[in-house]
Amino acid sequence: MNYIRPIIQNRGLQHLLFWILSFYVLLRIFAYEFPPQKVDYIYTFLFHFSIWAGVYFNLMILIPYFLKRANYLVYFFSFLLTLILMVMINIWTFKVLSDWLFPDYYFISYYNFGDLIQFSLVFLISTSLLKLSKAWFELNTKNKVIRELEEQKVKAELQALKHQLDPHFLFNSLNTIYSMTMEESTKAGEAVLQLSDNMRYILYKADAEEIELALELEFIENYIELQKARIGENTVDIQFEIAPDLNQATKVAPLLFLPFIENAFKHGLKYSHENAYINIAFRQKEQGFIFDCQNSVGKDSNPSGQKDGGIGLPNARKRLQAIYPDSHHLDILSTDQKFSVFLSLEIYEDET
Repeated sequence: MNYIRPIIQNRGLQHLLFWILSFYVLLRIFAYEFPPQKVDYIYTFLFHFSIWAGVYFNLMILIPYFLKRANYLVYFFSFLLTLILMVMINIWTFKVLSDWLFPDYYFISYYNFGDLIQFSLVFLISTSLLKLSKAWFELNTKNKVIRELEEQKVKAELQALKHQLDPHFLFNSLNTIYSMTMEESTKAGEAVLQLSDNMRYILYKADAEEIELALELEFIENYIELQKARIGENTVDIQFEIAPDLNQATKVAPLLFLPFIENAFKHGLKYSHENAYINIAFRQKEQGFIFDCQNSVGKDSNPSGQKDGGIGLPNARKRLQAIYPDSHHLDILSTDQKFSVFLSLEIYEDET
Protein backbone atom coordinates (compact mmCIF):
# COMPACT_ATOMS: atom_id res chain seq x y z
CA MET A 1 0.00 0.00 0.00
CA ASN A 2 3.00 2.31 0.32
CA TYR A 3 3.08 2.92 -3.44
CA ILE A 4 -0.48 4.33 -3.39
CA ARG A 5 0.26 7.30 -1.13
CA PRO A 6 2.79 9.00 -3.47
CA ILE A 7 0.27 8.65 -6.31
CA ILE A 8 -2.52 10.22 -4.25
CA GLN A 9 -0.22 13.01 -3.08
CA ASN A 10 0.95 13.78 -6.63
CA ARG A 11 0.04 17.40 -7.31
CA GLY A 12 -0.43 16.94 -11.06
CA LEU A 13 -2.75 13.99 -10.53
CA GLN A 14 -4.81 15.96 -8.01
CA HIS A 15 -5.33 18.79 -10.51
CA LEU A 16 -6.17 16.36 -13.30
CA LEU A 17 -8.81 14.60 -11.20
CA PHE A 18 -10.33 17.92 -10.15
CA TRP A 19 -10.69 19.12 -13.76
CA ILE A 20 -12.10 15.78 -14.88
CA LEU A 21 -14.75 16.10 -12.20
CA SER A 22 -15.37 19.73 -13.17
CA PHE A 23 -15.71 18.80 -16.84
CA TYR A 24 -18.17 16.03 -16.01
CA VAL A 25 -20.35 18.28 -13.80
CA LEU A 26 -20.50 21.14 -16.29
CA LEU A 27 -21.11 18.76 -19.15
CA ARG A 28 -24.19 17.42 -17.41
CA ILE A 29 -25.36 21.03 -16.84
CA PHE A 30 -24.78 22.18 -20.43
CA ALA A 31 -25.99 19.10 -22.32
CA TYR A 32 -29.58 19.26 -23.62
CA GLU A 33 -29.91 15.50 -23.70
CA PHE A 34 -28.14 12.36 -22.57
CA PRO A 35 -25.83 11.04 -23.77
CA PRO A 36 -24.19 14.41 -24.53
CA GLN A 37 -23.36 15.25 -28.13
CA LYS A 38 -20.01 16.31 -29.55
CA VAL A 39 -21.03 19.95 -29.50
CA ASP A 40 -21.69 19.68 -25.75
CA TYR A 41 -18.14 18.43 -25.15
CA ILE A 42 -16.70 21.28 -27.20
CA TYR A 43 -18.86 23.89 -25.45
CA THR A 44 -17.81 22.56 -22.02
CA PHE A 45 -14.17 22.62 -23.09
CA LEU A 46 -14.41 26.23 -24.25
CA PHE A 47 -16.28 27.25 -21.10
CA HIS A 48 -13.31 26.06 -19.03
CA PHE A 49 -10.91 28.55 -20.64
CA SER A 50 -11.99 31.42 -18.42
CA ILE A 51 -12.19 29.14 -15.38
CA TRP A 52 -8.63 27.84 -15.91
CA ALA A 53 -7.31 31.37 -16.31
CA GLY A 54 -8.98 32.69 -13.15
CA VAL A 55 -8.31 29.66 -10.96
CA TYR A 56 -4.60 29.42 -11.69
CA PHE A 57 -4.13 33.17 -11.47
CA ASN A 58 -5.67 32.95 -7.99
CA LEU A 59 -3.65 29.89 -6.96
CA MET A 60 -0.29 31.02 -8.33
CA ILE A 61 -0.41 34.79 -7.80
CA LEU A 62 -3.14 36.04 -5.51
CA ILE A 63 -2.95 33.47 -2.70
CA PRO A 64 0.87 33.21 -2.41
CA TYR A 65 1.62 36.92 -2.77
CA PHE A 66 -1.35 38.51 -1.03
CA LEU A 67 -3.48 36.13 1.06
CA LYS A 68 -0.61 34.17 2.67
CA ARG A 69 1.21 37.42 3.38
CA ALA A 70 -1.87 38.80 5.17
CA ASN A 71 -2.50 41.51 2.55
CA TYR A 72 -6.22 40.85 2.86
CA LEU A 73 -7.50 44.11 1.40
CA VAL A 74 -5.32 43.79 -1.71
CA TYR A 75 -6.37 40.15 -2.06
CA PHE A 76 -10.05 41.05 -1.78
CA PHE A 77 -9.96 43.66 -4.56
CA SER A 78 -7.74 41.45 -6.71
CA PHE A 79 -10.24 38.64 -6.21
CA LEU A 80 -13.07 40.85 -7.45
CA LEU A 81 -11.05 41.96 -10.48
CA THR A 82 -10.28 38.32 -11.24
CA LEU A 83 -13.99 37.52 -11.25
CA ILE A 84 -14.65 40.28 -13.78
CA LEU A 85 -11.66 39.14 -15.84
CA MET A 86 -13.01 35.58 -15.95
CA VAL A 87 -16.37 36.83 -17.25
CA MET A 88 -14.65 38.92 -19.94
CA ILE A 89 -12.54 35.95 -21.03
CA ASN A 90 -15.65 33.78 -21.24
CA ILE A 91 -17.46 36.33 -23.43
CA TRP A 92 -14.39 36.76 -25.65
CA THR A 93 -14.01 32.97 -25.93
CA PHE A 94 -17.47 32.47 -27.41
CA LYS A 95 -17.46 35.63 -29.51
CA VAL A 96 -13.98 35.34 -31.02
CA LEU A 97 -11.91 32.34 -30.02
CA SER A 98 -14.58 29.67 -30.67
CA ASP A 99 -14.95 30.72 -34.33
CA TRP A 100 -11.20 30.49 -34.79
CA LEU A 101 -10.78 27.11 -33.09
CA PHE A 102 -13.98 25.46 -34.32
CA PRO A 103 -15.10 27.24 -37.51
CA ASP A 104 -17.63 24.52 -38.33
CA TYR A 105 -19.64 25.28 -35.21
CA TYR A 106 -21.56 28.32 -34.14
CA PHE A 107 -21.31 29.03 -30.43
CA ILE A 108 -22.85 31.74 -28.31
CA SER A 109 -22.65 32.33 -24.58
CA TYR A 110 -25.92 31.12 -23.09
CA TYR A 111 -25.38 32.89 -19.79
CA ASN A 112 -25.58 36.55 -18.82
CA PHE A 113 -23.06 38.52 -16.80
CA GLY A 114 -24.59 37.58 -13.42
CA ASP A 115 -24.67 33.86 -14.25
CA LEU A 116 -21.04 33.92 -15.35
CA ILE A 117 -20.07 35.70 -12.11
CA GLN A 118 -21.74 32.90 -10.15
CA PHE A 119 -19.93 30.17 -12.10
CA SER A 120 -16.59 31.94 -11.65
CA LEU A 121 -17.23 32.60 -7.96
CA VAL A 122 -17.98 28.93 -7.26
CA PHE A 123 -14.72 27.80 -8.86
CA LEU A 124 -12.59 30.48 -7.27
CA ILE A 125 -13.96 29.85 -3.77
CA SER A 126 -13.85 26.04 -4.03
CA THR A 127 -10.28 25.94 -5.36
CA SER A 128 -9.17 28.51 -2.79
CA LEU A 129 -10.62 26.40 0.01
CA LEU A 130 -8.95 23.28 -1.37
CA LYS A 131 -5.64 25.10 -1.57
CA LEU A 132 -5.92 26.47 1.96
CA SER A 133 -7.09 23.16 3.41
CA LYS A 134 -4.15 21.41 1.78
CA ALA A 135 -1.80 24.01 3.25
CA TRP A 136 -3.45 23.53 6.64
CA PHE A 137 -3.00 19.75 6.50
CA GLU A 138 0.64 20.17 5.47
CA LEU A 139 1.22 22.60 8.33
CA ASN A 140 -0.55 20.29 10.75
CA THR A 141 1.62 17.39 9.58
CA LYS A 142 4.78 19.46 10.01
CA ASN A 143 3.69 20.53 13.50
CA LYS A 144 3.02 16.91 14.39
CA VAL A 145 6.49 15.91 13.23
CA ILE A 146 7.99 18.81 15.21
CA ARG A 147 6.08 17.75 18.34
CA GLU A 148 7.26 14.16 17.93
CA LEU A 149 10.85 15.33 17.52
CA GLU A 150 10.54 17.52 20.61
CA GLU A 151 9.10 14.60 22.60
CA GLN A 152 11.96 12.38 21.43
CA LYS A 153 14.43 15.08 22.42
CA VAL A 154 12.90 15.39 25.89
CA LYS A 155 12.92 11.60 26.34
CA ALA A 156 16.55 11.46 25.22
CA GLU A 157 17.48 14.21 27.69
CA LEU A 158 15.63 12.45 30.51
CA GLN A 159 17.35 9.18 29.66
CA ALA A 160 20.70 10.96 29.72
CA LEU A 161 19.87 12.42 33.14
CA LYS A 162 18.97 8.94 34.40
CA HIS A 163 22.26 7.54 33.13
CA GLN A 164 24.02 10.31 35.04
CA LEU A 165 21.97 9.61 38.16
CA ASP A 166 22.54 5.85 38.32
CA PRO A 167 26.37 5.89 38.59
CA HIS A 168 26.14 8.88 40.92
CA PHE A 169 23.96 6.88 43.32
CA LEU A 170 26.16 3.79 42.98
CA PHE A 171 29.31 5.78 43.65
CA ASN A 172 27.91 7.26 46.86
CA SER A 173 26.56 3.91 48.06
CA LEU A 174 29.85 2.13 47.43
CA ASN A 175 31.63 4.84 49.41
CA THR A 176 29.26 4.11 52.28
CA ILE A 177 29.92 0.36 52.19
CA TYR A 178 33.66 0.97 51.85
CA SER A 179 33.58 3.05 55.02
CA MET A 180 31.82 0.19 56.83
CA THR A 181 34.34 -2.40 55.69
CA MET A 182 37.23 -0.17 56.74
CA GLU A 183 35.67 0.03 60.18
CA GLU A 184 35.00 -3.73 60.13
CA SER A 185 31.32 -3.05 60.68
CA THR A 186 29.03 -6.08 61.03
CA LYS A 187 26.38 -4.14 59.15
CA ALA A 188 28.34 -4.20 55.89
CA GLY A 189 26.53 -7.37 54.78
CA GLU A 190 23.12 -5.80 55.35
CA ALA A 191 24.26 -2.73 53.47
CA VAL A 192 25.31 -4.84 50.50
CA LEU A 193 21.83 -6.42 50.42
CA GLN A 194 20.17 -3.02 50.62
CA LEU A 195 22.39 -1.75 47.83
CA SER A 196 21.51 -4.83 45.81
CA ASP A 197 17.80 -4.12 46.25
CA ASN A 198 18.28 -0.52 45.22
CA MET A 199 20.36 -1.43 42.18
CA ARG A 200 17.69 -3.94 41.16
CA TYR A 201 15.14 -1.14 41.44
CA ILE A 202 17.25 1.14 39.25
CA LEU A 203 17.91 -1.54 36.63
CA TYR A 204 14.45 -3.07 36.35
CA LYS A 205 11.94 -0.54 37.69
CA ALA A 206 13.35 2.94 37.20
CA ASP A 207 13.62 2.54 33.44
CA ALA A 208 9.85 3.00 33.16
CA GLU A 209 8.36 6.44 32.61
CA GLU A 210 6.20 6.10 35.72
CA ILE A 211 6.03 3.76 38.68
CA GLU A 212 3.90 3.46 41.79
CA LEU A 213 4.89 5.82 44.57
CA ALA A 214 5.06 2.82 46.93
CA LEU A 215 8.08 1.43 45.04
CA GLU A 216 9.82 4.79 45.12
CA LEU A 217 9.21 5.04 48.88
CA GLU A 218 10.63 1.57 49.42
CA PHE A 219 13.73 2.58 47.46
CA ILE A 220 14.11 5.76 49.53
CA GLU A 221 13.71 3.82 52.78
CA ASN A 222 16.47 1.41 51.74
CA TYR A 223 18.69 4.33 50.88
CA ILE A 224 18.06 5.97 54.25
CA GLU A 225 18.81 2.74 56.10
CA LEU A 226 22.03 2.45 54.15
CA GLN A 227 23.00 5.97 55.22
CA LYS A 228 22.02 5.31 58.83
CA ALA A 229 24.37 2.35 58.89
CA ARG A 230 27.19 4.58 57.65
CA ILE A 231 26.79 7.58 59.96
CA GLY A 232 25.30 5.88 62.98
CA GLU A 233 21.75 6.33 64.20
CA ASN A 234 22.82 8.05 67.40
CA THR A 235 24.86 10.69 65.58
CA VAL A 236 22.10 12.30 63.58
CA ASP A 237 18.37 12.56 64.11
CA ILE A 238 16.92 11.08 60.91
CA GLN A 239 13.14 11.11 60.44
CA PHE A 240 11.32 9.55 57.50
CA GLU A 241 7.58 10.20 57.64
CA ILE A 242 4.91 8.86 55.29
CA ALA A 243 1.43 10.24 55.93
CA PRO A 244 -1.14 7.49 56.61
CA ASP A 245 -3.51 8.86 54.00
CA LEU A 246 -0.83 9.07 51.29
CA ASN A 247 -2.02 7.41 48.08
CA GLN A 248 0.95 5.17 47.38
CA ALA A 249 -0.64 3.86 44.19
CA THR A 250 -0.07 7.25 42.57
CA LYS A 251 2.14 7.05 39.50
CA VAL A 252 5.30 9.13 39.63
CA ALA A 253 8.55 9.45 37.68
CA PRO A 254 11.20 7.19 39.24
CA LEU A 255 14.26 8.51 41.07
CA LEU A 256 12.72 11.96 41.23
CA PHE A 257 13.49 12.62 44.91
CA LEU A 258 16.87 10.94 45.23
CA PRO A 259 18.99 14.02 44.34
CA PHE A 260 17.36 16.03 47.13
CA ILE A 261 17.82 13.25 49.67
CA GLU A 262 21.39 12.60 48.59
CA ASN A 263 22.05 16.30 48.90
CA ALA A 264 20.72 16.28 52.46
CA PHE A 265 22.99 13.41 53.52
CA LYS A 266 26.06 14.41 51.57
CA HIS A 267 26.16 18.12 52.28
CA GLY A 268 23.87 18.64 55.24
CA LEU A 269 25.93 16.27 57.38
CA LYS A 270 29.32 17.01 55.89
CA TYR A 271 30.17 19.25 58.81
CA SER A 272 27.65 17.79 61.24
CA HIS A 273 27.23 18.88 64.81
CA GLU A 274 25.49 17.51 67.86
CA ASN A 275 22.07 18.78 66.80
CA ALA A 276 22.30 17.54 63.21
CA TYR A 277 19.08 16.28 61.71
CA ILE A 278 17.41 15.20 58.48
CA ASN A 279 13.62 15.23 58.16
CA ILE A 280 12.00 13.70 55.09
CA ALA A 281 8.22 13.64 54.72
CA PHE A 282 5.60 12.73 52.14
CA ARG A 283 2.14 14.18 52.63
CA GLN A 284 -1.09 13.81 50.69
CA LYS A 285 -2.92 16.74 49.17
CA GLU A 286 -6.11 17.05 47.12
CA GLN A 287 -4.43 16.26 43.81
CA GLY A 288 -0.99 14.71 44.11
CA PHE A 289 1.29 14.97 47.13
CA ILE A 290 3.99 17.02 48.84
CA PHE A 291 7.63 16.08 49.36
CA ASP A 292 9.38 17.94 52.17
CA CYS A 293 13.07 17.47 52.93
CA GLN A 294 14.91 19.48 55.60
CA ASN A 295 18.39 19.13 57.02
CA SER A 296 20.61 21.00 59.40
CA VAL A 297 23.54 22.94 58.02
CA GLY A 298 26.95 22.72 59.65
CA LYS A 299 29.63 25.35 59.60
CA ASP A 300 31.29 25.85 56.18
CA SER A 301 28.94 23.32 54.58
CA ASN A 302 27.81 23.56 50.98
CA PRO A 303 24.08 22.80 51.00
CA SER A 304 23.49 23.41 47.34
CA GLY A 305 25.69 20.52 46.35
CA GLN A 306 26.76 22.21 43.16
CA LYS A 307 30.46 22.64 43.89
CA ASP A 308 31.20 19.02 44.56
CA GLY A 309 31.20 17.68 41.01
CA GLY A 310 27.87 15.85 41.26
CA ILE A 311 24.73 16.39 39.24
CA GLY A 312 22.77 17.32 42.39
CA LEU A 313 20.00 19.81 42.25
CA PRO A 314 20.41 20.97 38.61
CA ASN A 315 19.53 17.43 37.50
CA ALA A 316 16.40 17.42 39.66
CA ARG A 317 15.29 20.81 38.36
CA LYS A 318 15.72 19.74 34.73
CA ARG A 319 13.77 16.53 35.23
CA LEU A 320 10.93 18.30 36.99
CA GLN A 321 10.72 20.89 34.25
CA ALA A 322 10.74 18.21 31.56
CA ILE A 323 8.27 15.78 33.17
CA TYR A 324 6.00 18.13 35.14
CA PRO A 325 6.42 21.52 33.43
CA ASP A 326 3.10 22.96 34.59
CA SER A 327 2.23 20.74 37.52
CA HIS A 328 4.99 21.18 40.07
CA HIS A 329 6.09 23.82 42.53
CA LEU A 330 9.61 23.68 43.91
CA ASP A 331 10.95 25.86 46.72
CA ILE A 332 14.56 25.52 47.85
CA LEU A 333 15.58 27.62 50.84
CA SER A 334 19.02 27.85 52.39
CA THR A 335 20.00 29.59 55.61
CA ASP A 336 22.96 29.35 57.96
CA GLN A 337 21.10 26.79 60.08
CA LYS A 338 18.84 24.88 57.68
CA PHE A 339 18.51 23.74 54.10
CA SER A 340 15.01 22.79 52.94
CA VAL A 341 13.32 21.49 49.82
CA PHE A 342 9.58 21.79 49.35
CA LEU A 343 8.15 20.07 46.28
CA SER A 344 4.44 20.02 45.48
CA LEU A 345 3.30 17.79 42.63
CA GLU A 346 -0.08 18.01 40.96
CA ILE A 347 -0.91 14.51 39.72
CA TYR A 348 -4.33 13.71 38.28
CA GLU A 349 -5.11 10.03 38.23
CA ASP A 350 -6.62 8.52 35.06
CA GLU A 351 -10.30 7.77 35.41
CA THR A 352 -10.25 5.05 32.75
